[in-house]
Amino acid sequence: MNHQKLNHHVEQLKQGDLSVFDAVYDMTRVGVYYTILTIVKDIGLTEDLMQETYLKMLDSLPRYRKRHQFQAWLNTIAKNLAINTYNKRKREQPVDQDADPSVFGVTHDQQEKAYALQELLAVLNEEEKIVVIRFVVLEEKHKDIAKHLGKPVGTVTWMYQNALKKMRRKAGEEDDES
Repeated sequence: MNHQKLNHHVEQLKQGDLSVFDAVYDMTRVGVYYTILTIVKDIGLTEDLMQETYLKMLDSLPRYRKRHQFQAWLNTIAKNLAINTYNKRKREQPVDQDADPSVFGVTHDQQEKAYALQELLAVLNEEEKIVVIRFVVLEEKHKDIAKHLGKPVGTVTWMYQNALKKMRRKAGEEDDES
């Protein structure tokens, strides 16, 4: 991701130029998507929360300060919305992960990839999921992930390598079944 270009577009958005919204969305959507998906574990709900995230971002944009990385700031909004929704739904009803969610705007191929990724991530514990998603999807450095988790960099590096091994084993099992 080109952070300089993203920051320029964000400044334009702050000035009221909504014509750059699509560019900001395209540059940040993958990180927002997986931030939400790891919490709610439901593709349809993830899509809904993405919309809410971007609406909230537009409302909160005047308070955004450049000293924070925009993607991290936006992911925090997404994470907080996802946690609030997850907790609310947990009190109201159990989440049915086997239901066929309606995924508006997602192609069949994208949906299959998302399900395949969900299957691979299912073999990981929560911290390993966080490490993999922050490193691969959000392109954060192990040092930053370690700081976020309050763990040594070596531990985070080991967790990442261990998670990759687990995911490779799982992917190998699925290939054997085909």
